[in-house]
Amino acid sequence: MNIVTALVGEHGPLRSQIDALALAAPRMSAEQLRAAALALSSGIDSHATLEDELLFAPLAASGLVPAGEVEEMFDDHRQIEALLGQLVAPLAETVRADPQQTVSRLATLVRRHFEQEENVLFPAALRALDADELEELGARWADRRGIDVGGLELSTFDAARR
Repeated sequence: MNIVTALVGEHGPLRSQIDALALAAPRMSAEQLRAAALALSSGIDSHATLEDELLFAPLAASGLVPAGEVEEMFDDHRQIEALLGQLVAPLAETVRADPQQTVSRLATLVRRHFEQEENVLFPAALRALDADELEELGARWADRRGIDVGGLELSTFDAARR
């Protein structure tokens, strides 16, 4: 599995989580919102770390993709992390942004970020990096996720269906 396929696959559940949070947030207590944000934060932080290390850093080092496009993704990750930090901050903090507005800003940013990756950066990565490197990065993603995809070949599934 190549790294782009793996990362796009992670977008679906994360997109669902952020959409659900944005929809439910107006009816949630501050503590419920904080708990929901903690769960979302774990998934997004893990995803962003793997993207940064396994795709964005190699792309930036390759020089084959405009540096501004990669830096924009790094910057989005920093902004997303900051917004999540506001949501998961202890409720006793005296200076706390309006959580409803923070959820709205977070949802908008995550949706835009995923669209930018899926429509600009990931296609650029597929053009810039060769198939073997994409597969190697995908193998590193699977290892970091604790997934063994080595035995999963389409031909295996095709034979099982016959």
